Amino acid sequence: IMTRPHPVTVILLSAASLFCLSLTAATASPGRQANADPKSILDRIYSVAQAGRGEQRFKVSCSSCHRLDEFAGNLFAERWNGQTMGEVFEFVSNAMPENDPGGLTPGQYADVLAYILRINGYPVGAADMPADKAALKAYAVVPNPK
Repeated sequence: IMTRPHPVTVILLSAASLFCLSLTAATASPGRQANADPKSILDRIYSVAQAGRGEQRFKVSCSSCHRLDEFAGNLFAERWNGQTMGEVFEFVSNAMPENDPGGLTPGQYADVLAYILRINGYPVGAADMPADKAALKAYAVVPNPK
């Protein structure tokens, strides 16, 4: 004689099976894979055109107080290593230029940062760096191994 399982047992086994399946799906999802491979400023996050605009903006808005050699070589990476471009963007856009903090547009701040990446030899890409602090937080500042 075969007996039927108790309805509560069936419900508990079904719930446990669904839970295990959801865990398997979560660990195999593409989103988790992307998080396992962090992005950095080596990932071609700015364009040549953007760095060119940044050079012009640097000359107009930054060069009265700053020299390029303050940002060149390893100085930029040493100052910001372990932080994100979002943090760099936030600092610069809140504190610079000294005589008018926050006085540039978000796009102009991103342009200047692209120029700083270019003078440090970071790889160039096809698209402009986003002018958005939240988007830039995805990119870690790391030394350039060039």
